[in-house]
Amino acid sequence: MRVVLVVPCFNEAARLDRDAFRSALAAMPWLSFCFVDDGSTDATHTVLQELQTADPDRIDVLALPSNGGKAEAVRRGMQRILESRLGERDQYCGFWDADLSAPLDELPALLEVFAREPTVAWVWAIRLRALGRQVTRGAFRHYLGRGFATAASLLLGVGVYDTQCGAKLFRVAPLLREVFSEPFVSRWVFDVELLSRADALLVHDGGRRVADIVYEQPLRQWHHRAGSKLGPLDFVRAGIDFLRIRRAEAGWRNRRWDRRARRR
Repeated sequence: MRVVLVVPCFNEAARLDRDAFRSALAAMPWLSFCFVDDGSTDATHTVLQELQTADPDRIDVLALPSNGGKAEAVRRGMQRILESRLGERDQYCGFWDADLSAPLDELPALLEVFAREPTVAWVWAIRLRALGRQVTRGAFRHYLGRGFATAASLLLGVGVYDTQCGAKLFRVAPLLREVFSEPFVSRWVFDVELLSRADALLVHDGGRRVADIVYEQPLRQWHHRAGSKLGPLDFVRAGIDFLRIRRAEAGWRNRRWDRRARRR
């Protein structure tokens, strides 16, 4: 088994927990990282180069020339992984927030879902407040997240609990390459756009829905970290992005069908 995680970074030099990433590599020999420097203006690139120099076989660094937002950083990192040697059976990739709000030791629990549920292609962590779980979020962000999930459920026509948790895993498969093939219309709620794209492709290919391949796995621990790049205005923009995703969906779907027809 091999797992490669994309870690998008923008001005993370002061808070990137290098020891936590090193410890994860030591504890999980099948794990690698692809850090994407999204046009940082601080010392992030230097920090990432130091990590890579210490373990070049398992740490890759992709430096983007300018800041394009988390969506494009994740997309470019995922494309880099999918164009590499990943592609054999039982290979996995994903993306994980650089602030490690979800600790990396949650990764094995997400991977266990693939072994337990052979039809599952995507495992997405969710922040579920419940007894026995340590999930700490401010009330504002919690209820805003519930609003996002409700909007996403209405947009997709399937129930989803938490779209914005930054810990997600995927089986390497042709579907994954297609959904990351084009830039997203949203810089921040691209997770919803991923679901929308996958749902359109699945329905076209055989009538399945995205709910048939995605499993939401509750985290045991998640803690909000100070220094988030999101501000109040970004939440307003995210709401607008829901409308843009809906408007762009038909055009994206038609382009994919045209390309598939030409390949035949």
